[in-house]
Order: sequence, then structure tokens, then C-alpha cells
Amino acid sequence: MPARLIAYLPDAPAPSLLLREGDAVTIGRAEGNALRLSHPSVSRHHARLSSNARGWALDDLGSKNGSFRDSQRVEAPARLDGAAWLRFGDIYVEFTPMGEEDAAREAGQAHARRTRATALTRGVGQALDLDDMLTASVHAVAELAQCDRGYLILAGADQPRVAAACGPRATRDFAGSTGALQHALARGLSTVAHDIGHLPWLSTRESVLASGISALACLPLRDGDRVIGALYADSMRPGAAITALDMELLQAFCERCALWLVARGARDRLDHAAT
Repeated sequence: MPARLIAYLPDAPAPSLLLREGDAVTIGRAEGNALRLSHPSVSRHHARLSSNARGWALDDLGSKNGSFRDSQRVEAPARLDGAAWLRFGDIYVEFTPMGEEDAAREAGQAHARRTRATALTRGVGQALDLDDMLTASVHAVAELAQCDRGYLILAGADQPRVAAACGPRATRDFAGSTGALQHALARGLSTVAHDIGHLPWLSTRESVLASGISALACLPLRDGDRVIGALYADSMRPGAAITALDMELLQAFCERCALWLVARGARDRLDHAAT
């Protein structure tokens, strides 16, 4: 039976892996593992998942910090009879058995999402009005991140301002993670997090605690070396994850969005000078 793994790294996109019946894959920190978990608590070659006629089995490979199935340490190959939470060192991995139709559908979702991202990008680029472009951009960001709230923030001489927002909890005053926004605007750094209670610098922020944020992505908008703003999305849904594919699509979109903003700003200044 096929299965899916989703790893919840605390400060990086969530890697996922679709397993086919008959596979035997390794999990660990080193390159070459089918599921690579770049975290110091994970051994270079930590564990193995294998499939046979009886189903899936988890085997620890002598790791330093152990492998666990539903909080029980795996001392010998352990069968996975259904959905389970696995843990390798400090990293939690969701194991979900799937039917053949579900596996085939999931395999096609990456292509469908790339196609959708292309359509969203094209639609934003074709917006004639600046406000329409900003609104379309923030809706695109929330969809690409698979989150329920989004913001487009522009850097200002005095303080950043919300140029557009979407979602049931979004307001014209930024109500997301101020720490993630500062990382983007002041340092030009992207933040991606899920189960962010595990991130000390975020979990102690009042903005995070008050909002109950489960997952977030915040990326800078750059004009060369200058940060002109940020795109932000978050979710309160338990188990929400920003995947590696989500981050790839978001990064590509941010590059285009920054170009549009710079070009539109230059055009608006020329239009204003001509009137």
C-alpha cells in the first residue's frame, strides 16, 4: 500500500515523500537519504522504512537519539498498521497510508499546483490598477502558501504599512508575527515555520501567542539589494505545514511581484509628473 511522509522541521519548509509499495527508503541528516532531515538531533543515517506483502515497517539504524512510533521507542523493526506519528530525534514525521487512487492523485498535485501558480502569476501581472495588483498578489500568496491569511507589506521611511490583506482574520493593521516581518524587512531573510511553538524566537512573541499561529511564511520583496516590502501568510489550522513546494512557488512569485511593484512605482511617478 502506498504511503506519504511529511516531516515537520521547526524552521524550514516541510519535506514530503510519497512511498510506493515495495519501496525501502532511508531517513537521516546526510545527503542521499530519501527523506533528508537537516537537524542536529537526527543521525546521518537514522532509520529505514520498508514495505513488503504484510505492510510497512520502521527500523532504527542505531541512531543516537532514537526512532519512535506514537511515542514508543523502536527497538526492533516495528510494523506500521495505520496512520502514525513518527519521531526521529526531535523531528516529528506524519506517516499516512494511502490508497492507489489517492497516491496517483497526490502525484499529480505538484503539476497542478505549478500550473495554478503560473495562472496566478499571469493574472497579477495583467492587473491594470495598482490596488487590483496588490489585492491579487496577497490572495495569490495565501493560496500558494495554503494558508488562510495573507499580507503584502511595503517598507516605508517611517514604518512599514499594509498595502493589502486577505483572510478571515486579516485587518489593515498587521496582526501576524512581528518577528518574522522584522527578519524580512530589516535583514532580508525569509522565515518559514510550522508548529512554531518549537521556535524560541517566535514562540515568545506576543503577536504569535495572541494569534495562535500554527504555520507561517514571510519572504522579503527585493529590488536588487534593497528590501522594498514583504509577503506574509499564516494559518491557525493544527498540523498546517509550509512545504518545500509551497516555498519554491512563493519564492518565484516574490521575485515577480517585486519587479511589478518597482515597475509600477516608476510608471506611477512618470504619470504623476506628466499631469
